[in-house]
Amino acid sequence: MTTLTFTSKKLCDTTVVGPDRRVWYTTETTRGLRGRKVTAIRAASGATGKIDWREKTFAINGEQRTLKQLRTGGFLGQWRGVKWRWAATSYSAKFKHFQKEIWVTPDGMGSGTARFTAYEPHLFGKNDNATILFPLDMQNELERVFVLMIMLQTEMHKQDTRKSAEAADLAVSATS
Repeated sequence: MTTLTFTSKKLCDTTVVGPDRRVWYTTETTRGLRGRKVTAIRAASGATGKIDWREKTFAINGEQRTLKQLRTGGFLGQWRGVKWRWAATSYSAKFKHFQKEIWVTPDGMGSGTARFTAYEPHLFGKNDNATILFPLDMQNELERVFVLMIMLQTEMHKQDTRKSAEAADLAVSATS
């Protein structure tokens, strides 16, 4: 497996490096008054990806699709059993709450599972940066960019949901 590390806890504005510290991917996000607008992903190989948060679209090398075209499954907003499809290959995405991991596996290919592990802060000692592990048999760069986009979209959705819940709790506490 190839283990890559996000160099910042801000996943949408960072570089993603290999064990040799060589940059594999760069993520940059534009923001507006209502939050994230567009996250651009650039691979060292030249492949590009774009997540438009407001329009709810993905684009890879200029080819664009809506999340409704790409994602199926899930139950009541849950991430269990979510299927993603870009081209001929579909992917199963599983969110592991307690392990703080997202697993993305190509269906029916015998390919390994790509795993994202979230940033983990520590009060004492060094924080654990987010990592992504690509299986050795996932060599297609466009496939890797798509999987990275799935993981970023899923993690950002999780963080946004958590922040909304915390804000709602504070609002309820303030009125009590």
